Amino acid sequence: MESKTDQQEIAPVEYVRVQNYLNMERWITKSRWFVIGFLLLYLNVLRLTDWPRGLFNALLALAALLNLGVSLYLRKTNFFSVRLTLLFLYLDMLAVAVGLNYTGGVTSPFLFIWYLTLFATGIRFGFRQSLLLLIPMAAFYAYLVQRDMGWAHSDFANRLLLGLISLVATSLYGTIFSRGEQYTMKVMADFRMAAIRDHLTGLYNYAYFIDRLKHEQYRADRDHSHFSVIIFDLDRFKRVNDTYGHEKGNELLKAVADILSMNARAMDTVARYGGEEFVILMPDSRGAEREMAERIRKKVEETEFGDIAEGPFRITISGGLCTYPHDATSVTEVLSNADMALYAAKSGGRNRTRVCGDMKAP
Repeated sequence: MESKTDQQEIAPVEYVRVQNYLNMERWITKSRWFVIGFLLLYLNVLRLTDWPRGLFNALLALAALLNLGVSLYLRKTNFFSVRLTLLFLYLDMLAVAVGLNYTGGVTSPFLFIWYLTLFATGIRFGFRQSLLLLIPMAAFYAYLVQRDMGWAHSDFANRLLLGLISLVATSLYGTIFSRGEQYTMKVMADFRMAAIRDHLTGLYNYAYFIDRLKHEQYRADRDHSHFSVIIFDLDRFKRVNDTYGHEKGNELLKAVADILSMNARAMDTVARYGGEEFVILMPDSRGAEREMAERIRKKVEETEFGDIAEGPFRITISGGLCTYPHDATSVTEVLSNADMALYAAKSGGRNRTRVCGDMKAP
């Protein structure tokens, strides 16, 4: 089973990979519009060929509908789907196969689109998955060579062999290119990890938290939902640094960060707010924010932290909680009210949590 650290390292790589392929899919979608538009102009306006116009117009209409579906899907979900992408690549291959059948076989001007499709598949999915397209392509290519040249033609074997090798080589080149791209994505993921993570605790940093907070406000306003923010502050943490040193203080911060991460939901954003302060952003908290704040407070209070002092060491934590839009009307007000609730918890004796909505109550 993967540890939480392993998952944190994998997640940015996956994020960059998905975003990279998502952008590639958008460009391919735009390229399809260009090809569809050009062929419509070529067939129906310029009329420079005697190809079956009705069949090709039907294929182009179908391709346009499918491409529109892809565009709408990407715009709505903003997500890269491997299975859906493979499906549309397969449909591209079938459409080109029909075109090749009626426009000169292996001498058709559309043959290059097959190579582009294979190259793109090798880049995105590697050689193994590109076989899903390569094998039927190779079989149809062999059929076209046999149909146009015949088994007895003196150049049949050479034409068939060279054509099949070129298809395989195209897929392999895409795969090789993909390996270099994978390294680039790993480097980009490392940069992204450094940009959004706190180097000491491994939690998200303040900048990333603010970005997610603004996103949640937008989502809450759009969907008429809500979210909660809990700000925690370690009680009398300065004494730890003064008594045991900053290195021990850092070890304590990392241990408390682990407690917050283990007790938060998968959908929550746990971040280091600054110094000895932490924050949790809870989308759709549905009243669970109070229970979580108290559970974390009690967990910190009950934990004996080793390697801090010579004997068992304990510390407490205080928290302030605010929910949008029930207790605030803006991101700034959410943070301000949660901070005031935290201050009230500190002033009230520490080792407790306060809710800003309760503070407003008469």
